[in-house]
Amino acid sequence: MISNFRLIFTALFLLCAAASARADVVDDYLAAQMRQLHIPGLAVAVVRDGRLVKARGYGLANVELNAPVTEDTVFEIGSVTKQFTAVAIMMLVEEGKVGLDDKLSKYLTGVPEAWSAITIRQLLTHSSGIQNYLDVPGLFPETARPGLTHDDIAKIFFARLRLDFQPSETWSYSNTGYLLLGNVIEKASGKSYWAFLDERIFKPLVMNATRSSEPVALIPRRAAGYEWHDGKLENRAALTENAYAAGSIVSTVRDLAKWDAALSAGKLLKPSSFEQMWRANKVGGGATAPFNYGFGWFVDTYHGRRVVAHNGGTPVFSSFIHRFVDDRLTVIILTNHADRVIDHLAIDIAGAYVPALARPQEPQADADAQTSQKLQQALLDIFHGQPDSASFTPAMQLFLRTATGRGLWQWLTADGALQSFTFSERESVGDERILRYKVVLGDTTRWFSFTLTADGKIAQINLW
Repeated sequence: MISNFRLIFTALFLLCAAASARADVVDDYLAAQMRQLHIPGLAVAVVRDGRLVKARGYGLANVELNAPVTEDTVFEIGSVTKQFTAVAIMMLVEEGKVGLDDKLSKYLTGVPEAWSAITIRQLLTHSSGIQNYLDVPGLFPETARPGLTHDDIAKIFFARLRLDFQPSETWSYSNTGYLLLGNVIEKASGKSYWAFLDERIFKPLVMNATRSSEPVALIPRRAAGYEWHDGKLENRAALTENAYAAGSIVSTVRDLAKWDAALSAGKLLKPSSFEQMWRANKVGGGATAPFNYGFGWFVDTYHGRRVVAHNGGTPVFSSFIHRFVDDRLTVIILTNHADRVIDHLAIDIAGAYVPALARPQEPQADADAQTSQKLQQALLDIFHGQPDSASFTPAMQLFLRTATGRGLWQWLTADGALQSFTFSERESVGDERILRYKVVLGDTTRWFSFTLTADGKIAQINLW
């Protein structure tokens, strides 16, 4: 009996010690990343097997007031908002009030003739072809003016925006499409976007800190937002509510852990609805899209395991939620630094909890150095705004010609010139293969994944 007790005690002690060591590794890692990326404040939540195993704040929610970040600090979550919009649409689909293949014009008046074929499904999957309004000079300030209704914003879009490509021809991220989905929710439900989310999602899940980002509202424990500019932090204003269904939710890591728990438990929607949301959309007659995207989620695999994820960036905040579905692990991070690429943090933290998800720690032998050299050159060509069309699939070629496709790479080159391009690992998914590289731009380390078709064309370039 005593011997058994000692064995149990020893096992529990070792388990607790391992958990503590893992927490120290994550804490040290995040502290180093915050210094490198100039992030003033950050909150993290890790959910394992449906249980919140880590929730902590680091740094400052308000630098001027020296107010610390906690797990209850409220951040803008940017485009993580889109998954809430997608769930709201699917609720209406289940009720028969919206059809995924219905035309947008069924719900909104004044839709341009050129947009007449665009469906709800295409808006959800960023395959509508509608320009991202943030890429049109001067349009964001015009839509952010106080007093505009959601219908007013839609009218501005109808008058000012064109199609970058024909519906379903390729994929290109479009905040415009998700704002229009917010209007569809309002028309089909008879409620405002915010009232619908509050009644159907936030209140049932007891997400008490989650709401609209209204700058004039008094929101307890709201973080201030910053940007690193010319070697110092600068204040930035909060995002207006006018970005509502595309990016105007504020939340906490605790509330988003509740959201994750509801998704894991299959609450809110039928299993068939979640299955559609988390299925990668195909384009151009069944081709792989430039990014694997479902309804409000990027849908991918990593080390052969399913991942559904989304990041968010606003003029003052950066965030992500990565759900490693097969491992029942979710990593959530919210920061108060303007629109940074922080997706790599998800993989690195996940690897501390699930060793099979960890990146290789030692340099790997590159069995196909010639292909790696071609991929490095293709990346440099994109950075210089001169991609060689012959290197890419037709869908990727078309995406790279859009303002969104061009802007993505210009954003990344702000890190600095390419210093190194080092092979990390490879995996196969169906007929395609994925090659991953550790890339140093300036003094910043990034991770790039290239998806290649059977004939060696680049179908995707991902940032993790």
